[in-house]
Amino acid sequence: MNFTYKKIEKIVKVLGELLTIQKTPLETCLKLETGYKKEKRCPVADESWDALAFGDFFDGVDKHYWVYSKLATPPKTSPRHKIYFDLRTGREGQWDSCNPQGLLFLNGEAEQGMDMNHTDAELEFDKEYDLHLYFYTGMAGGKFIFEPSVKIVDASVEQLYYDIRVPFESLSCMDETDDNAVLTAKYLEMACNLLDLRVPYSEEFYASIDKAINFLKNEYYENKDVCGKSDYEVTCIGHTHIDVAWLWTLDQTEEKAQRSFATVLKLMEKYDEYKFMSSQPQLYEYVKKYEPELYEKIKQRVKEGRFEPEGAMWVEADCNLSSGESLIRQIMFGKKFFKDEFDVDSKTLWLPDVFGYSAALPQILKKCGVDKFVTSKISWNDTNQLPYDVFMWEGIDGTQIFTAFITAQNYQPQGERYTTYVCDITPTMTKGTRQRLQQKAYTKRSMMTFGYGDGGGGPVRRMLEFHRRLKYGIPGIPKTVIENPTEYLTKLKADFDKASCDLKKMPKWVGELYLEFHRGTYTSIAKNKRNNRKCELLYQTAEQLSAITNRLKGEAYPQDVINAGWKTILLNQFHDIIPGSSIEEVYKTSDKQYAKIAEDGNAILQKAYDTIAKGVEKGVVVYNPNGFETDGYVNVDGKIVYAEKVPANGWKTFDALSCDNTVKVGERTVENKYFVVKLDEKANIISVYDKELEREVVESGKAANVIQAFEDLPYNYDNWELSPYYKQKMWSVDNVEVFEPITDGARAGFKIVRKFLSSTITQHMFLYENSRRIDFETVVDWKEKHIVLKTAFPVNVHTDKAVYETQFGYLERPTHENTPYDAAKFEVCAHKFADISEDDYGVALLNDCKYGHNTEGNVLKLTMLKAGTYPNEAADIEVHFFTYSLYPHAGNHKQGEVVQNAYLLNKPLVVFKALGDGSLASEFSIVSCDKKNVIIDTVKKAENSDAIVVRAYDAYNRRGKAEFTFGFNIKKAYLCDMLENKLSEIPVRDNKIELNVSTFEIVTLMVE
Repeated sequence: MNFTYKKIEKIVKVLGELLTIQKTPLETCLKLETGYKKEKRCPVADESWDALAFGDFFDGVDKHYWVYSKLATPPKTSPRHKIYFDLRTGREGQWDSCNPQGLLFLNGEAEQGMDMNHTDAELEFDKEYDLHLYFYTGMAGGKFIFEPSVKIVDASVEQLYYDIRVPFESLSCMDETDDNAVLTAKYLEMACNLLDLRVPYSEEFYASIDKAINFLKNEYYENKDVCGKSDYEVTCIGHTHIDVAWLWTLDQTEEKAQRSFATVLKLMEKYDEYKFMSSQPQLYEYVKKYEPELYEKIKQRVKEGRFEPEGAMWVEADCNLSSGESLIRQIMFGKKFFKDEFDVDSKTLWLPDVFGYSAALPQILKKCGVDKFVTSKISWNDTNQLPYDVFMWEGIDGTQIFTAFITAQNYQPQGERYTTYVCDITPTMTKGTRQRLQQKAYTKRSMMTFGYGDGGGGPVRRMLEFHRRLKYGIPGIPKTVIENPTEYLTKLKADFDKASCDLKKMPKWVGELYLEFHRGTYTSIAKNKRNNRKCELLYQTAEQLSAITNRLKGEAYPQDVINAGWKTILLNQFHDIIPGSSIEEVYKTSDKQYAKIAEDGNAILQKAYDTIAKGVEKGVVVYNPNGFETDGYVNVDGKIVYAEKVPANGWKTFDALSCDNTVKVGERTVENKYFVVKLDEKANIISVYDKELEREVVESGKAANVIQAFEDLPYNYDNWELSPYYKQKMWSVDNVEVFEPITDGARAGFKIVRKFLSSTITQHMFLYENSRRIDFETVVDWKEKHIVLKTAFPVNVHTDKAVYETQFGYLERPTHENTPYDAAKFEVCAHKFADISEDDYGVALLNDCKYGHNTEGNVLKLTMLKAGTYPNEAADIEVHFFTYSLYPHAGNHKQGEVVQNAYLLNKPLVVFKALGDGSLASEFSIVSCDKKNVIIDTVKKAENSDAIVVRAYDAYNRRGKAEFTFGFNIKKAYLCDMLENKLSEIPVRDNKIELNVSTFEIVTLMVE
């Protein structure tokens, strides 16, 4: 046993006990139960308030109280003393996110947050206070005590306590025989030997304290022969990760932001070196609304360079499920807020906790003026460790973004994979952060974000006190530096560029940053994902129609309503809302929000339809919201009818629409001009014969559209996870109660009703007169728990890869498990389609609101439902509506126009009657493109002018010249970035423009 270590440990403990000289309980306070605070002033206590004694109990979940006390502090008796308000609840040291917490007001001004880790607030001596605590019981439940006190702390003892404790803790990161450990232990023992602890707080005691402090300062910390020898640096970034919703509601997040930011500002008053960053403009907007005085203090600290608003996006959004246009709007709204409010041009995408990153992101970032990306979560991979922590990340189009991972972890002799974005400044984490960095040859810098998070709180005094010692570079530990992310990343990028040049090699990762974890988030809370998809497309259509009616008829463009709707869409794309990993109350709120924005969006559509109808003279108008000319089906007077060649982003008027139907339905067969489909007695498809191309679609001896139920008991993170062993226990859903033919205008097929345990699955399978799509309109009344529901299509196609739609393009992923990387992708995210193809034939599986997919060899699978129980016991137990389609086609997915058919399923044609005066043409397209590979995705009015903005992309990985034709007179056209800043002028001729579009390139045009 090393008795020197034991001796030092004992001295640290004794000094810790001597820190508090006196602690006086506040015997009586007053309390008043209240709701969520909306007023900006502290209430005046009166006779309606109840007495609250020291040591009384609180209980309850999600309750609020105002607590009041009149407090007079004593005169100061020693320059060594500090005085604090102290609050204990018996849950100190626990994770504070769901435990009791509050916002402290002193004389009516927001002071700081109080929680399990922020237990005291410094006061002034000889002063009177009106003390208000806006107190929240939290979501954890159960009784807890309420013990408010005033304590006096000895600052000299505190200084020596940290002077010894910090280097002593460094010894745990080293072997006792390590030269650095021996050196540190020597100086700590010498300091301990200087102490006279016989009579605490006596003259002799303080003389020895001062002597030990001066010894360590001069002989240890500032001795260049002892400290500061290492040139390794760990940048410490003050931070608190605040989930916009998770195990708490949005309302509570409003308060978490106020508490956390108030605490940050208070610590900045005491620690001049302290710098802090926070992302998510949504949080700042909450503080601005509810605590404007606090917000003004934030703005002042931003000007000083000590509080950095950074992160680019409106919220830290899920990057798998959000559409491409949504990701652009996240950055557009986020950067605009930071620029307008703080004059900050955000250059870094900050997403420490998001569950994987689309390969479309690098291009989106660059074209939004963001050139750096920071994350941490990829370290959670359950199978493979990504080989880089500092690297260039290349997207599907070739755009590269400088990327840095947070490598913070506690030191481990063998290292570990897991890192955290919720760090404590300690010797072990400082050393571990450097140890975990894989690109040591490229830089001597690494990064940790310090402060309590995953629900707010932020740094505490202890962390800053540890930094004040670790900044010297104590032996064996890298020195700490407090910087903002921008300062750190600028230096890191310079290191990286130089080392890449010197070493003649550059770390680079190509393609998606796939998180090998949390795969269930592609499916959990299906209604939320449906609402997201529908509202994304609704608001894009609303923008397009509003631009048309504004241009053609002078109707006012409803910019405020549209932007408000987009903000709500963006809010609900937060990485614990849309993935399905929040509590039930969050989704009740989300349902109401989606209902409101759907109502507003549909009102915009209806007004635009009415405007167009009043201008078109006769017949029926079919509107096409898609960026390509198309045929399709609409419902007229309750019947499905067919419309041909409807222009892109516009309409066509018909005197009448065809209701012809030659689809033949037999007992178990259905046939149109393209296919003969046969089903067995369980209503599974056993044959799809392609009459046009003379081949069988379904693998011989297999059945398709087999609905499969799997046991879903992941080993951790219930609603997040889909564990690889789920496949080992499967039941076919083959209890068929109804199997009958149906006809609906120009389509026909079968109604199939299946029972599974207590749930009912109803499908209308349709073949169409003039479409190669086979639709499965599905209603699931789901009542089960811990079951994953999939549909499977074994098809007669041989390939080793599948194509999955991602934002603004597609990815190819393996259909086998040759390598650990391949095997880890047993569930993947796709948007509107997945496809497997041979050279001349393929099959796609389209969907209108699903994201979870997997392809096993030649079996295409779509994940329909996942019903976990934590943190939402009722997850997915409700009625679900969705459609998926089997789409066999000639050629590969490009030649088969899979992209266009997937868009059409998601954005079907719309029909309304012409009622007008002939002031509008019978056929119109606001903008179209002559190349099938170039998809026009967005048409809108410019944010800051009356110009029209068009966003299009190459969907085929094909480069070439594209011509855009506009349906109105244009004088000038510009190529823009995604924030609608003009880059270059494009010549205009006859309302047409030409430009070269590269592979997977996203182009933004502005026309005047």
